Amino acid sequence: MSQFAEFQHVLQEFSPLLDSYWPYVVGIVLGILTMISGWSFRAYMGGPDCPSEERIDGKTVVITGASSGIGRETALELARRGGHVVLAVKDEEAGNNVAEEIRAMPNGKADVRVVDLSSLKSVRAFAEDLELDQLDILINNAGIAFHPYEKTEEGFEMHFVTNYLGHFLLTHLLLPKLKAAKQGRIINVSAQAHIASEIHLDDLNLEKNFSPLEAFGQSKLALILMARHMGHVLKDTNVTVNAVNPGRVRGTRHMRRSPISSTYIIKLSMQPWMWLLLKNPVQGAQTSVYAAVSTQLEKSTGKYFSDCDVKTPSANAMDDDLAEMLYSKSLLLVQPFVELPEIVTTNE
Repeated sequence: MSQFAEFQHVLQEFSPLLDSYWPYVVGIVLGILTMISGWSFRAYMGGPDCPSEERIDGKTVVITGASSGIGRETALELARRGGHVVLAVKDEEAGNNVAEEIRAMPNGKADVRVVDLSSLKSVRAFAEDLELDQLDILINNAGIAFHPYEKTEEGFEMHFVTNYLGHFLLTHLLLPKLKAAKQGRIINVSAQAHIASEIHLDDLNLEKNFSPLEAFGQSKLALILMARHMGHVLKDTNVTVNAVNPGRVRGTRHMRRSPISSTYIIKLSMQPWMWLLLKNPVQGAQTSVYAAVSTQLEKSTGKYFSDCDVKTPSANAMDDDLAEMLYSKSLLLVQPFVELPEIVTTNE
């Protein structure tokens, strides 16, 4: 008997089953099980919700990059919890849209202030114009990724200054306002990419060997080292400094320059995998919210948080000597542009 004849014989034996409703039942059951397992895996990848229900009524929060993505969701949640949110944004129109959402909430309070983190002069102007007697929470959230090599007018590589050095300067300029609060908090939003990166102290602009991934990773590693060293510098004050990892998040402006978005076909084909494996912006904001609101963290400083818990970052991120060297070099880099005779570098 030929193979084709054997195949026909097998089909004839199974024809009563194939003609019944059982194949449909099995197909539906398998489909449901696949959906359930997919949703369960998706929920696992999304990480935990902020475990704290605490409110921040009467407190003022400055969030950079609050017009979209993780920053937007962080701003909305902290406003729901009673915070007066200052949206520090580059795109004023987008910032106003978020502010309108907040003001539509019961007792929602929001202000919009324009700042370009890639310009130290803009950061200085923002800080000078910020009419606050005290600041309770500063969230250094704004950032760029996958940007081609570009130096600013002030001479800094775009990832380095936008993600790190601009926030370094902003933090020091706002430090007196943070110290004036009952308990000031500084939260640096880092990224998982710091693990595969290092700090190029002799080439922070990566002029010798640039890649967008290394530039992004270096800037995010620098934010953790900044939190680690400033946590030590400010340990005897009322101000804490911590870094958070939001996880891998889809639906942010970072993805615009990503290879995943390089063509429509690639972008379309990757959508199911991105949905399955990456967090959405609400999930990505949970650790920032936790670091901002939890009273259990009032004494926590110099730490690294991920999925709403203290975690261990890379070995480079725990190098205290490297953290101190980067801090000292960063002070030298910002001083010529902003003339800060009163930068706070000690516990006093």
